[in-house]
Amino acid sequence: MVAARAQEADRLVARPPQDVAFYLVYGPDTGLVSERAKAIAAAFADPGDPFALVRIEASDLTANPTRLADEAYAVSMFSSRRAILVRDGGRSDLAGRFRALFKQPPTDTAIVVEAGDLKKSSPLRVLFEQESRAYAIPCFADDERSIGALVDEEVRAAGLSIAAEARALLVSLLGGDRLMTRGEIQKLCLHAHGTGTITLADVETLIGDSSTFAVDEVIDAAAGGALTELVEGLAKARAEGVDAGQIAGAALRHFMLLDELRAAVDGGVSPGDAVNGARPPVFFKRKGRVEAALGLWPPARLARAIVVLGDAARDARLNPALSADIVGETLLTLARAADQAAGRRRR
Repeated sequence: MVAARAQEADRLVARPPQDVAFYLVYGPDTGLVSERAKAIAAAFADPGDPFALVRIEASDLTANPTRLADEAYAVSMFSSRRAILVRDGGRSDLAGRFRALFKQPPTDTAIVVEAGDLKKSSPLRVLFEQESRAYAIPCFADDERSIGALVDEEVRAAGLSIAAEARALLVSLLGGDRLMTRGEIQKLCLHAHGTGTITLADVETLIGDSSTFAVDEVIDAAAGGALTELVEGLAKARAEGVDAGQIAGAALRHFMLLDELRAAVDGGVSPGDAVNGARPPVFFKRKGRVEAALGLWPPARLARAIVVLGDAARDARLNPALSADIVGETLLTLARAADQAAGRRRR
């Protein structure tokens, strides 16, 4: 089966075909990957049976190579349908194990792989995209439209409405990681519970607070090669309790935006016009720094930076105790690259 198109992903996740036993969920948005993988697994597992959902870390299969097959062909004593959720498949060579499973698919068990940002050449991704009885579902960072739809969904579920200007600001501040985006919206809904309407002041108070701007300062320093400012910004963010995963997700979204703007500039649009036309809009106080960063990041380096940030976001989620160090070191590496590019431009 060919890879699922991005516009098909939500439909597949909401109603995964019961006759398809294999699902690969991958991409740079680690939160969306996790959310979709869990939703697919839940669609197959009997909610009344605590043993119907089996979670396996891909690293565990190194010590126990037969465990995946053993679980796939196990017969449930309490329910007719089971699901296996394999986490972080991008780190292990699972392709060989799935080739064997594809030859003899389990009859009552679905296997869902929660992977990272797999390249097109990844053996696991290639295998799933070519297999007629499997789905490969990509998870890219939410755009303005999908963020808006998520806002509307959560606000409606909370029995609230949201003012137009509040919605526009909220959409511009969110993105990069689906779980984090959903969490921020739910926090806002909880704050507005009983008032009926989410206002612009609510968004500015809860979402557009000092921590948001601390994150922006860190990201702009990294993209612009301002090493001293970056170190100070990271220390400030840590002191204020800003989650490292939030920084990684926001940085990933920002570099993906830079990639889009760089393509527009290479197509003949002036840097200023490209930044002014960005969607979601760039906060006016940041426009100059974003425009300056465009001159430091050619397409090839932006592509590499996006991969590195995706890996950092994943590693930070899997290693909470080390998340600040993982994200900080990644941003410092990017800042050094930008600083070197700025030095070459000055000479």
